[in-house]
Amino acid sequence: MRITRYSALAIATGLLLLSSLLLVEVREHLTFKGAPPDLERLINEHPDGWMALSGQSVDSEWSKSLQSDYDMVTAQTYQHPDGKIVSVLMTWSRDGIHRAGHLQQVCYQAGGSEISTPKQASVTTKMGKQDVITFTARQGNRVEDVVYWRITGGKLDLGTNQSLFSATRIDKMTRLARSLLGKTPDNIMVRVSSERLAPDQPATAHLDYIREYLETLPPHYRKVIMGSPD
Repeated sequence: MRITRYSALAIATGLLLLSSLLLVEVREHLTFKGAPPDLERLINEHPDGWMALSGQSVDSEWSKSLQSDYDMVTAQTYQHPDGKIVSVLMTWSRDGIHRAGHLQQVCYQAGGSEISTPKQASVTTKMGKQDVITFTARQGNRVEDVVYWRITGGKLDLGTNQSLFSATRIDKMTRLARSLLGKTPDNIMVRVSSERLAPDQPATAHLDYIREYLETLPPHYRKVIMGSPD
């Protein structure tokens, strides 16, 4: 039987559709199946002296809008007796490839802020150093110093310090490569920030909070939130 060009095209199309269905089925079975972290417990485990400004984790329209990007989102604002204030945001995604914690500098820029070049830094604690990404966000007279890190599949995932466009593109390519290898880890993102009292005076409240917070956490939760070096 002679196979015409149209028959070959139909066969190829059929095979492509079949492959797509199989890929979807495989991806479903490869998706992270473990128990999700208790983000509410994690965010409410605050150091002594810090007090939540709201009675519960923030549940604004803003945080609700993030539910399309993450499986869980929780946020809280804390104040120290000396007046320092920090904002904490935590997200979790079961599929850390397609719904990973965003590069936070990109999110701030999308919100209209002018972003400094993100840099890798570290917060020193009694248990060692926690590597983080830090940058400054300026919007009008408001200047916010931001620190964040991501944990993908239990591993510290700092991404890249390239330009915003390159960072986003490389980040997606890296995650796509992981996806093709059949690895679908979960993802946790932790962001802590504080607003400057004066535009030219860097804030330190968020760094103090992170150090005290990590030292306060029970060992099990500390491992979840800090991850291990990749």
